[in-house]
Amino acid sequence: MTKLLPLFFLTFFVISTGFSQVYVVKGGIAKFTTSAETFGIDSQFEGVGPGLNGTIDLRDSTFRFTFELKKLKTGIKLRDTHMHEDYLETDYYPLATFNGKIKTNKRAGSVIATGAFTIHGVTQTVSATGFLSENRLKARWLIKLTDFGIEVPEKFIINKVKDTLSMSVDVEIKEK
Repeated sequence: MTKLLPLFFLTFFVISTGFSQVYVVKGGIAKFTTSAETFGIDSQFEGVGPGLNGTIDLRDSTFRFTFELKKLKTGIKLRDTHMHEDYLETDYYPLATFNGKIKTNKRAGSVIATGAFTIHGVTQTVSATGFLSENRLKARWLIKLTDFGIEVPEKFIINKVKDTLSMSVDVEIKEK
């Protein structure tokens, strides 16, 4: 992460140079990481997908992100089918959204975002931590599947997915 700037400096720069204070996010990457226990041994896997879109408005420090869940892939076609059809139910709940406020942290470029995260038709308040540079935002937060009405995948007695997922985004921001 090169050229990390504190949000207040970025805001000052934008105001003083006359550039837009509204930024567009198109084609960002959304990812989840979790683990499954098989015979008492934890193994991690992830789902990754392009197509995260939204806006960041530095005038009021707000953000709005939308992600089409069908673009999320784990690398195993059968697991993807089960994830989309049985658990996320993407035919009924096609989008995940995250809308809220961005606050600066004491470290240069470090931000905390708090807002309404919606998935599977359920909205919960979550906080994400991340880094904001002049052209990129990376953030991470945790969710519990059961908090969003998503059944914990447990296809076989020997294999059980953990209830907690680590969610993350990596987006390039461009002036609107």
